[in-house]
Amino acid sequence: MHDDEYDEFFRANYPRLVVIGMAMSSSRAVAQDLAQETMLRAYHNRDELSSYGSPLAWCRRVMSNLVIDHHRTTVVQHSVATRLSADRTDDDTTNDPAIATTNPRWADLIAPLTATQRAVATLYYAEDQPVSTIAHTLGISPGTVKSTLSKARASLRRHLAAQQEAHS
Repeated sequence: MHDDEYDEFFRANYPRLVVIGMAMSSSRAVAQDLAQETMLRAYHNRDELSSYGSPLAWCRRVMSNLVIDHHRTTVVQHSVATRLSADRTDDDTTNDPAIATTNPRWADLIAPLTATQRAVATLYYAEDQPVSTIAHTLGISPGTVKSTLSKARASLRRHLAAQQEAHS
């Protein structure tokens, strides 16, 4: 892929990667950073990338992996911070910038899910990707995608039922 082709690829796909990242991470800033990292990796691998049938699928996989890695890092950092500040009693995340997004309804809906469940649900529902494509993108089996979707749906049902009970 020549630089001109890459520039066109970037312009066409960067915004889409940001949207995917926002849905998975619930943060516009994180999504933009990870989309930039994804596109940087695509640039460094542009010769190899041009031989793929779908360079965007490769980027989706990289983006998904980066979001999952970011989530793992954030969980570890939060855990360490919690242990270090044992006197902290509030667990208020309402001011957490990672919760902010331009699509709060989707982000709020999938917030209780694990990072992998958010990735699978976003690719399945928001990106309308088939199970086989999601499996290839995330490097997991189609059975794992189906199982993850099932667990995500069950978790969402429980979460939504609890919210309805709280408002009743």
